[in-house]
Amino acid sequence: MSTKSSYKYIILASLLGEISLILLTTIAQEMLFDGIRFATSSNLELIFGGLATFLVAVIAGIIAAAIVKASTLIPHTIISILTFIEMTYLMISGKLDDPIWFDVLSGFSLILGIWLGYFIVKKYLQSKGI
Repeated sequence: MSTKSSYKYIILASLLGEISLILLTTIAQEMLFDGIRFATSSNLELIFGGLATFLVAVIAGIIAAAIVKASTLIPHTIISILTFIEMTYLMISGKLDDPIWFDVLSGFSLILGIWLGYFIVKKYLQSKGI
C-alpha cells in the first residue's frame, strides 16, 4: 500500500469511526433510553445505557480498525482526542447537568471502548495470519 493510499485509509477510518461513534451513541443514549441522566435515570437505565454506550464505542473502534487493518494507531488516537476535547468542552461550558465524575467516566468509557475495538480487530487479524 502506498503512503498516499495509507493516508486516505487513515482519514477514512478516523472519519467513519468518529461518525459511527456519534450516530450510534445518539441511538444508544437518546433513542433506546430517552437520555441517560444521573439524576433522573433509573439504576437499570444507567447500567444498560452505560453498557450500550460502551458497546457502541467498541463497534466504532472495530470499524476504524477494520478500515486500516489495525496497522496503525492514528485513527483511534484521533477519535480519542476528539472525544476528550468534546467531553472537556461540554463540562467546562456547563452544558452537562450530571456530576463531573459521571461525565468523566462516560467519556473514558468511550475512549476505552474505542481502544478495545482496535485490539479486538488486531487480535482477530493476528489469529488469521493477516
